[in-house]
Amino acid sequence: MNLYIDESGSIDIKKNNFNKYFIISVLMTNDKDKLKTIYKRFVSKNMNKLKQLDEDFKMFSKDGSFTELKGSCFDRELKNEFLDYFCRNNLLQVRYIILNNDNLEEKFTKNKARTFNYSMKIFLLNSIHMKMITNTQLYLQIDERNIKTDSKFSLEDYLNQELVLDLNLIEDIKVDYFNSENNALIQISDVFANIKYSNLKTKGKYSAKLHQLEKEGYILKDFKFPKAFIPPKVLKNKI
Repeated sequence: MNLYIDESGSIDIKKNNFNKYFIISVLMTNDKDKLKTIYKRFVSKNMNKLKQLDEDFKMFSKDGSFTELKGSCFDRELKNEFLDYFCRNNLLQVRYIILNNDNLEEKFTKNKARTFNYSMKIFLLNSIHMKMITNTQLYLQIDERNIKTDSKFSLEDYLNQELVLDLNLIEDIKVDYFNSENNALIQISDVFANIKYSNLKTKGKYSAKLHQLEKEGYILKDFKFPKAFIPPKVLKNKI
């Protein structure tokens, strides 16, 4: 199973409303080729609007060529259109990891890379327990731009030690890091992450739409870190 992972917001030791949330979007699909086709159609259909919204050259180079989708550039109308366009034909599911900085202990903010890796492990444990992930081989593809170089080489080994060797829940986990410009499905995950982040920052502007998509099975139940995790020993006994 392919999982495409991007984030919005930041893990922040300072308690403030501006950086209150850190969102990780985990997009899951078993048909990446069809989803890439939908991506190309969305970009082509909305090319003019994307150019108009791209004031800081995040989605287009200065010579006018398209580089990637960035959810932070979308306006509310395009975000809603994006959700309608991609959440059909049962091609994907998205689950969010939500970190509220107000609820984080200091140990989680001291080493952000370690917290990211730990949250991914607990997320996978919870998702397996909830039967949201049933595949025994996982391929995680992560946006590299927010990951420190020294942590890129630890997540794959860490997850294989914990979930494969120790708990025997998965046969194999592979992790790769990409420049999102070169990975269309990470770009899709980026937009989903930004929509969730925007919804929390605006006190629910997208809540009705996201709730509807949750009822339809495209958006899965949020994973709230660190409150909603199941300790590995407990999980091991339940599976």
